[in-house]
Amino acid sequence: MSLLDEKIQAQVKEILQPITQPIELVVFTKSALVLPGQDEPGLQQETVELLKEIASLSDKIAVIEKPLSDPEAQALGLTHAPTTLLREAGSQRSNIRFVGIPSGYEFSTLLETLLMLGTGESKLPEAARQELAKVTEPVRMQSFVTPTCPYCPRAVMAAFKFAYHNPNIVAEGIEASEFPLLSSRYKISGVPDTIIQGLTQQRVLGGQPERVFLEATLKAAGVGAAV
Repeated sequence: MSLLDEKIQAQVKEILQPITQPIELVVFTKSALVLPGQDEPGLQQETVELLKEIASLSDKIAVIEKPLSDPEAQALGLTHAPTTLLREAGSQRSNIRFVGIPSGYEFSTLLETLLMLGTGESKLPEAARQELAKVTEPVRMQSFVTPTCPYCPRAVMAAFKFAYHNPNIVAEGIEASEFPLLSSRYKISGVPDTIIQGLTQQRVLGGQPERVFLEATLKAAGVGAAV
């Protein structure tokens, strides 16, 4: 049974038309075995089905399934399933990730990310790109979201755009309700809530303007923003 009705399929197909660069969605899953202190797997089957439906609407998108025990996942330290890497086909990009199912309002985040990767255009201002270039230390941005939050895509897309332009930044959109133990670890009580870890830890609550996320990212990396 299709997750997307015919009307939505037609809309998605039209949205994805501008894509020229092939994209691959690498989704990592694991068995139902849960170790003590770990979250149970999220909506793995539903995530794979959703991604495959989207891929069927564009000849530029491919879905690759791998187990969480795969060497690539191990090297990246991935521990939650499903985790999806979004990247240009054939590239080694691993810094744009979604943990859980990108449904509800996060479906728009998924489509916007596919357009960014497939067209090479992030719509991030040149001034912001220049400031991002100052980030030379590893920074990890984790945006906790839920499918019913209309403000959450803004937080995830800010992180994804930053990661797109700077390989030192790892950006993760995390479906908070699918992974309650992870959310509890960071004391997530509302969404969106973005944890930014680098030389220092910063936190951005709410769907703030990109400038706020940029300043917090620079601060986490130990550099100052231009006045």
